[in-house]
Amino acid sequence: MSWINVCNEESLPQGTGIAAWVAGKAVAIFNLGKHGLYAIDNIDPATGVSLLARGLICEIEGQLCVASPLYKQHYSLTTGVCLEDPQLVASPFAIKTEQGQVFVLAKA
Repeated sequence: MSWINVCNEESLPQGTGIAAWVAGKAVAIFNLGKHGLYAIDNIDPATGVSLLARGLICEIEGQLCVASPLYKQHYSLTTGVCLEDPQLVASPFAIKTEQGQVFVLAKA
């Protein structure tokens, strides 16, 4: 596994997500300002469509989540687990910033 430089931190819009290609995988990256950065698989496990980066950010029972744009399942931004169906998981990725750059840990 290795850290992949995705973008400049200043280029991430706050309060929403972007999709990035990281070592052959589509990753949804969310910049939640004071709540930090999050990264999960961009593929919606319920549909197989690459679109979670376009979902709405929300908080449910203290968990930060993204709601899938298609059928509105809610995926935890920390664990990737779907709140409505725990068998559905959008795998989380480690994410960090260094010297103004955003890095995502590519999975083998």
